[in-house]
Amino acid sequence: MPRPASEMLTDREAEIMEILWNLGEATAEQVRARMPDSPHDSTVRTLLRVLKEKAYVRIRGRQPAIYVPVVAKQVAQHNAARRLIDRFFGGSANDLVLRLLEEEHLSPAQIDQLKKRFLT
Repeated sequence: MPRPASEMLTDREAEIMEILWNLGEATAEQVRARMPDSPHDSTVRTLLRVLKEKAYVRIRGRQPAIYVPVVAKQVAQHNAARRLIDRFFGGSANDLVLRLLEEEHLSPAQIDQLKKRFLT
């Protein structure tokens, strides 16, 4: 039985997942062709194997294998945000939001837009 997809994605793994989410499914070569820095074929295949082990993708077929995302993008975003909040903000989403607001230097118009979206 595969382990749950609870492990954080590395930057490269997230890059590959973004490609798979956009395409719906792809071969290793199709993934590699869409990566900006043209990594070596074996690098892409290794990362896809790791994503399979993490239960983010499954393989359909052979010759060539088709990689299909198992975890929805929204689920991966939720898991990453939850881990970030737990690890660096003591489980407080409020503290994360306050930090983001402090760092972003939002204009009064942007703050009003946020208020309208989340306080109504």
